[in-house]
Amino acid sequence: MSLTEERINEMKEIFSMVDDDGDGSITRSELALCLRAMQYSISNNEINDLMKKFDSDKTGHINFPQLLQIIAATEQPNVTKQTQTILSALKLFDTQNDETISENDFRFLMQQTGEQLSKDSVDDMIKATDARTKNGRIQYRKLVSTIIHL
Repeated sequence: MSLTEERINEMKEIFSMVDDDGDGSITRSELALCLRAMQYSISNNEINDLMKKFDSDKTGHINFPQLLQIIAATEQPNVTKQTQTILSALKLFDTQNDETISENDFRFLMQQTGEQLSKDSVDDMIKATDARTKNGRIQYRKLVSTIIHL
């Protein structure tokens, strides 16, 4: 399942509802509640494993970009052909031939193809995948890999 604007907004709404103190992050138990509200059948052990893997700063909390990473990691679509099509399209914008594209080109592509995504949704996608290079370009293979599991 792809991360459409509608899906991201739905996840934001659920995230906000379970974020009891409104600090922009959720605890382990709130993560469990959040994922179950999103119709994931997930055990407590799997929740613990996700916290260990995605709570990179070891605060015991998950923020929204980390939740998007969790969603991407837990969904297992069969998208090999779709993945190759996406990578081929992104490669057309790879003017430096280094598997990166400009952020403007990425925004343009995301806003012009398929589901219309807002600027905030595109920002969330980039942040969640940690695909931005030091010079501001987008590592498109890393982005695609994180979102749809190459």
